[in-house]
Amino acid sequence: MLLPFGLTACGPTGDSLTDISVAPSAPAIFNYDVNGSKTKKLTFEIDNPGASANLTLLQGEQVLIDNLNIPRSGTQTLNALVHFQALGETRLQLRTINSPVTIKSLEIEDVPHVAVPQFKDISVVAGLDKVNSLKYGGPSVADIDQDGDYDFILNNHNAETSKIYWNNGDGTVTKHKDDLSRWFMQDLHGTALGDYDNDGDLDMLLSRGGGNGTNPSVSYFYRNNDSNFVRYTGDVGIDRGARGRGARFVDMDLDGDLDLMIVNETGLANQTPQHFFYENDGQGKFTYKAIAGIEDVRSSRTLVTDLNGDNIDDIIMYGPLSVWQGNGDFTYTDISDSIPINIRELSGVMAITDIDIDNDGDLDLYMARGKEFEHGKGESPSVDFDPIAKTFSLKTRGYKGVDEFSLTASGPLKWHNYQFLGQNGFRGQTYPIFLGKDKTVNDVPADGTLEFDNTMAQVWPDDISANGVYLGHIGNNKWRGALVRNGDFFWSYFFTLSGVEEAETLFEPENRSIQDVLLENKEGQFVDVTSQWNIPLGGNALGVTTGDFNNDGQQDLFVYRWGLVEKRISDLMLLNTGNGAFETVTMHGASDLGGPGFGDMGQAFDFDLDGNLDILSGSEYGQWYLYNNQPIGDNHYALVNVGYSPQDNVDAIGAQVTIETPSATYVKRVGSAGEVFSQSLLNIVHFGLGSEQKIKRIHVRWRNGETATFVDKQADNMFDTDKLDATALAINTQGLAPRSGDEIQLTAALAPLNAQQDVSWQSSHPSVANISKTGLLQVVGKAGESTTITATTNKGKMSDTAQITVSQWYEKPLEAIQLSAAKTNLIAGDELTLSASFTPENPDSDQLKWVSSVPQIATVDTNGNLHALTAGSVTVTAKAEANPSIQGSIDFDVQADVKPFIKIDNLAQFINQPVHAGDTFEVHVSYHAGPGHTVIAADEGGLRVWLRHFKYRWFPIEDRIETDKSVLYTVSGNSTATLSTQGLAPSDKLPEGQFYSLEVSFTNSNGKTFEDAIEEFILIE
Repeated sequence: MLLPFGLTACGPTGDSLTDISVAPSAPAIFNYDVNGSKTKKLTFEIDNPGASANLTLLQGEQVLIDNLNIPRSGTQTLNALVHFQALGETRLQLRTINSPVTIKSLEIEDVPHVAVPQFKDISVVAGLDKVNSLKYGGPSVADIDQDGDYDFILNNHNAETSKIYWNNGDGTVTKHKDDLSRWFMQDLHGTALGDYDNDGDLDMLLSRGGGNGTNPSVSYFYRNNDSNFVRYTGDVGIDRGARGRGARFVDMDLDGDLDLMIVNETGLANQTPQHFFYENDGQGKFTYKAIAGIEDVRSSRTLVTDLNGDNIDDIIMYGPLSVWQGNGDFTYTDISDSIPINIRELSGVMAITDIDIDNDGDLDLYMARGKEFEHGKGESPSVDFDPIAKTFSLKTRGYKGVDEFSLTASGPLKWHNYQFLGQNGFRGQTYPIFLGKDKTVNDVPADGTLEFDNTMAQVWPDDISANGVYLGHIGNNKWRGALVRNGDFFWSYFFTLSGVEEAETLFEPENRSIQDVLLENKEGQFVDVTSQWNIPLGGNALGVTTGDFNNDGQQDLFVYRWGLVEKRISDLMLLNTGNGAFETVTMHGASDLGGPGFGDMGQAFDFDLDGNLDILSGSEYGQWYLYNNQPIGDNHYALVNVGYSPQDNVDAIGAQVTIETPSATYVKRVGSAGEVFSQSLLNIVHFGLGSEQKIKRIHVRWRNGETATFVDKQADNMFDTDKLDATALAINTQGLAPRSGDEIQLTAALAPLNAQQDVSWQSSHPSVANISKTGLLQVVGKAGESTTITATTNKGKMSDTAQITVSQWYEKPLEAIQLSAAKTNLIAGDELTLSASFTPENPDSDQLKWVSSVPQIATVDTNGNLHALTAGSVTVTAKAEANPSIQGSIDFDVQADVKPFIKIDNLAQFINQPVHAGDTFEVHVSYHAGPGHTVIAADEGGLRVWLRHFKYRWFPIEDRIETDKSVLYTVSGNSTATLSTQGLAPSDKLPEGQFYSLEVSFTNSNGKTFEDAIEEFILIE
């Protein structure tokens, strides 16, 4: 419908349209003259006769506003920002879906002061795998290898493995050599990253599901050994199984190391405790610790934050909501009454982020609310019908019931966008689609399609009692359909039918609109300011992240919308105006509009360290996306890389960073940018500074109270706490008596401890002594001559001088030799260079003769290069050529280069003399963990022998396991296990497809698992 009038905006308020009728099959079209600012705010007053609807604005084929939520019936006001590409006359189109609406008024006004960010999808260019998959509550983002940029973990649920990606520093990433899934369809959930052993790289907890509650699982703990993740679950003391959902590294007792919280779903029998807490003993182990109250909260989503600014982490549990104040002594106080009771009682809180909305230094809270992706028993199916696209889409909850609908289609139909996740006997099976009276069976797999017309589905069947989908043509282009479930068969089930001209359901579709909530922190009490701050109405949000996306100095929000059943819609960017309100933007480039899946969760962080926040997003049933923030405007930024504290080497988690500019003060806490099931460690802290180019002060406070400060800095730079400006500098000349011809390495002591080592050197009289840029002094003058050496920090703020006088010649004989090597436990074939240091330094003669005690085991050449040849012990000695009585030695142990293995030694016995069902039998095993490695517990507990009964390959019915813990931390040896077959049927009596296998396995300290097996182990009668 082309309206018989145009709309021209003029001035700050502009003009308005009134009483525009928009129906799903009849868009409204009107002309508009874009003048003034290209950025406009559109405000709609809408009357909706239906339960809910969505409103979209287009300019030709370009979407300007995507699917604004109209959450309820009646009159309501919506608004959003639009950025036009050009000024001048244009034609606009309004569309709606799921209900006709009347736009009682549309006002358009200039908004020149808000910079609207634009993002570009760089997923493919960066190197991400592009595959559709189930997600699990967002990624974990952190500088895992501590090389100065952000890496990340993409958390998938089961069919597609979770993955680690390393940032290459050039806009690309490299996938880690190992997947995190250990087998197909492994039930993986959230991850957490933190340096539990304080060795300078981040370790990982990977939580695991519990087989829908029937098989509680112990989460995996991975120690990071130089970017090789080794499962040390049992070795560090993680030993409790549950329905794992996520984990958090938190310093719960303020002793400087990271303790661990494992967050779980409620068990089928409501077991207690629900959540597990582990205390870090500082020696590489965790000890389980009960914490009254919080350990039994019936919630499985978590946000770690600091609500009262005391530098002690607090914990918000949600689904349902409760708030726990950390006391710093492994106890938590329930302060849930700081949240209004009506907010605490809200359901559907899917994600929370902390955010300082008003730059007052305390943390406020944004609660993203939506329909649970799973569960939702009692809810009606979600339905979308688009008569223009001719698509009818339905998502049912999958519990027992019948969902019926009727359609009109004059042509063929296509069944697609089809996904289902079975349970209770339907896992791995198709769900039949019956066509017509004859109920012609079509088995369509997930992701499959089915095309058919009325000739293939004539007449509605008389009986629709069996499980399946029924579709029948009943004449005159009319169709009936029904989804029949005689049990709770699906976690998720949805489809789209294309070619549909009219649609009607025999049920009231679920209204998916749920209102998000913004809570302002007012001296420790939280106040609902949702309406005051112009938070969009309704929605169906599963995630939220935060950051200053346009660098204007205000914290913005990015809200992940579940969207339509058929396709992805845009997520919402809420731009903080700094005037007590957010403005909504849908077209920012950081969404795969029309793509597969549904909005899930992500993190905002500066991937390429250009000062603009990028976004890593996941779509449930869709893909992972990395969106690069395209620079706009002239706003400025600062990045603060918070490393370890200078004195006690405390990691960055929970550190507070404060930046003061001439006009404002900004405070941020090192943590995640919103949390659901996973935890990030965003220690390269981003600040937008608006128009400010000068920074008065940057102050970093670690959780143990240590601090670091920068003063008088330029914006648009990164500031590293490991590279502070020096506040003191002193040249070390103690004991220095240089002679002509000496070469001496001078050093300068800088304060503070983590000051940037950027000293330059100068000599006032190079004819007496030259000095290099790195401080290597070459004495060339005569005895008695002097020069002044000056050391200056490269920024020129600190310097020191020392007078160097050439001494009379004196003898400086070698008195002692000390040898060192990178390692002393070697493997045959290793080569390394030994180092020698001397007492005193720079003796008159430092020529050495190198000798191996057993050259057959290891040789050493004249330059101290060692070559290990075979197993054994050897001593290498370096003797002074001028005085062979002066010598130094170092011992090495060389192991043979044995390939790790595990072997069933009596395998032939089982082949020649099969075991009788009901008998016990012994399994004899030999093993070797490989040179330099030992058997570790990992999550198996030791060397495992297991008899497995499979329903079919590879779905086990029962495992009978014996674990030998006596082999832990040994290199090689033998083991014997006794297994019983009592109650097992002979192999030839098993139902078709079932079989037994016998397997042996262990994991070594390099993280590799070694196995041997009899894949079909025969039991005879």
